[in-house]
Amino acid sequence: MRAVLQLWLLPCRQMPLLGVLAHLLWLAALACRAWITPHAEAAALGAGLMAMGSWFWHMGLGVALRGACQPESFLLPAFRRRLAGLALADAAVWVGVPPALALAWGVPHALLGAGLLLVAGAMGFAMGVERWISLLFWPLLVLAGWMPGLVAEVLHRALRSPLTLPLLLLLAALLLRLALHPMLQLADRPPDVSPLEGLSLGRGATPEAAPRRSALGRRIEEVFDALAQRALARALARYREHPSTARRLTLVRRLLLPHDNAGAIVLRMAVMAVFASLYMVVALHRRHVDATVVGAYAVLLALARFPQVGRGMQRMRPNLADLYLTLAPATRTAYQQMLADALLVLVPIGTLSALAYAGLGIALSRAAQPGLMLLVTLIVASGGGLVALAVHLVGPQGTVGRQLVNAMVLIGAMASYWGGAWLVGALGYLLGGGVLALVTLGFGLGVWFAAQREYQRREPCFDAPLA
Repeated sequence: MRAVLQLWLLPCRQMPLLGVLAHLLWLAALACRAWITPHAEAAALGAGLMAMGSWFWHMGLGVALRGACQPESFLLPAFRRRLAGLALADAAVWVGVPPALALAWGVPHALLGAGLLLVAGAMGFAMGVERWISLLFWPLLVLAGWMPGLVAEVLHRALRSPLTLPLLLLLAALLLRLALHPMLQLADRPPDVSPLEGLSLGRGATPEAAPRRSALGRRIEEVFDALAQRALARALARYREHPSTARRLTLVRRLLLPHDNAGAIVLRMAVMAVFASLYMVVALHRRHVDATVVGAYAVLLALARFPQVGRGMQRMRPNLADLYLTLAPATRTAYQQMLADALLVLVPIGTLSALAYAGLGIALSRAAQPGLMLLVTLIVASGGGLVALAVHLVGPQGTVGRQLVNAMVLIGAMASYWGGAWLVGALGYLLGGGVLALVTLGFGLGVWFAAQREYQRREPCFDAPLA
């Protein structure tokens, strides 16, 4: 019983706010019957609150159990039996008690409400374990936005159909099957990858927090890894053919940034373009989209890569010792300078990505002033990238400090973007763009040169980061 309790408390310890919110919603749902009249409206409100709380709680539970169900965890005595006990206790609290009270109080459609609670819990748990499952429900949300009348009619008829409850149970069983099969399957851990890779699929996370990827995600990873291996082999062959400082720096970049070669960049932009196009065409086809907002979002996407620099370089410290011995630099300053120069390529890559996303937004939203948006995006993404790389390279080592610094960088970039858009619109492309470039790029270059000097002054550290 103690083991089951510890498993139950995992989401509360990892995500205390979510645990408190979910159980408050559980209590609020039960209180609706006593405090709200008429009872039919109270039952509907209580069912909605209970379903929302169940969805929140089971999503957190899925995330917690995904990290706990590692291959070595199944060596613990009766671990699977403890998980089964947790499932029974959880089902009793979230699916058994509320419908039982509803039946005792004479609430109509109590059994149907139990089926909805089961689906809500299974959906949240499946999304917590397998994130791609959330994509299955996205078409339903789009359909609800398109034809709300049809959705209301379908729900009204479902309340009177005898097949609704069996279908809900079948859907819940399918979701649980999709979540439990990979979570309980024993498999070797994937090989370690560079914390500075550019996939954003969670492979650089810690083993306890690494998400389990779908078949599509694994296929995408294989393509990116093949491109990275090909680029590394080509860079190594060129360096062996004619060793030079530039080719040596290229080889270091291929080692530190495996997914920032030309082929991987084009493929990453293509994948992002597909998802962005689907979202813009399907979800926002009836709305007018401000192209300036799309440009701001493109800048945010470009700057989202730089927080990975601080985390990744900290996690790579033990591996960088091998790189130091392989390069055999004449001085420690030269080694630090080489690392800084290798990471500097992320700034033009980020600027190019921002321009590509902004161009896609111009094409999809039919922007009235495409030149203004591209000019402001070019200047702000370049200056913001320099500042972001600088502060994450020499900034705070703690998680909270990095988050605060990143928030300040993003706020400053957005202020520069909107101020630059107004400035170019008021003063024209030449004068307004010149003033914006002078301020933004001047500040960015100043911060980068200062951070570069500070990074060169520091001694290389190869100690593993403290947990």
